[in-house]
Amino acid sequence: MSKTIELCKVRQGEFFTIDGVEFVKLDEKMGGAFAVTTDTLPDTGPFEHEDAERNDHNNFVGSRLMADILEWANNHPSIKDAILERPIDLTSMDGMTDYGMPCVKARTLTIDEFRKYRCYIPLTSKPWWTATPWCTDNSPYSGAYYAYRIYTDGSVYYSYVCYEFFAPRPAFYLKSSILVSINDGAPDKGIRDFSDTDLIDELYRRRRESYDPD
Repeated sequence: MSKTIELCKVRQGEFFTIDGVEFVKLDEKMGGAFAVTTDTLPDTGPFEHEDAERNDHNNFVGSRLMADILEWANNHPSIKDAILERPIDLTSMDGMTDYGMPCVKARTLTIDEFRKYRCYIPLTSKPWWTATPWCTDNSPYSGAYYAYRIYTDGSVYYSYVCYEFFAPRPAFYLKSSILVSINDGAPDKGIRDFSDTDLIDELYRRRRESYDPD
C-alpha cells in the first residue's frame, strides 16, 4: 500500500515513486531533493559516439549520455517539470578541471557523489555510466576518451566512452514541494528510531531476564 506525501518529507535513503519511476532520495540540498533512479534505464549505449565532432569525448555536457537522459526525462512529464537546474562537478579523476561545474538539468551521478551516498544507492541490473571523466586532453600522457562506470556489483572502473555495454542512470535535483508516492508499510525500526532511555531500559530488562543467581 502506498501514500502520497511531499518529497521534502521523504527521508534520506527512502524510496519514492513519481510518474511510475522509482527513485531513492540521497539528500536535501541546494534548494531541492537530490535523487537517483533505483535502477538503470533498460537500454545500454555509449557515453559518446566515436564519430562525434568534438575533442572532449568524455565531457558529460553535450554527450550522447546526457542526451539520452534528457530524452528519457522529456517522456516523463511529471519528472521533467520537477527537475531543477543545478551545478555538476566534472573534475576528472586526475584532478583536471577543464570541464568545470556547469549547471544542468539532465544528469547522472559523479564518482564523488556515488562514494558519498554509496550506503543509500541500490545495485543495478546493468552496469552504468557516471559523469566523471578519467582525464582530459590536458592531462599528461592521456586523452579524453575514457569515463568511469559502475558495475552491477558496485565496483568502479573506467571504460572507453564508445563502448555500448553501460546504461544511463538518471539522477536529478527535484523540487521538494512535489507530491510523490512512498510505500506505506510500517518500516522495521532501526536503532536510531529509539531514544537513549528506551535502549537503556531494554538492556536492563534483558539483563534481569538473563540473571541467574545460582
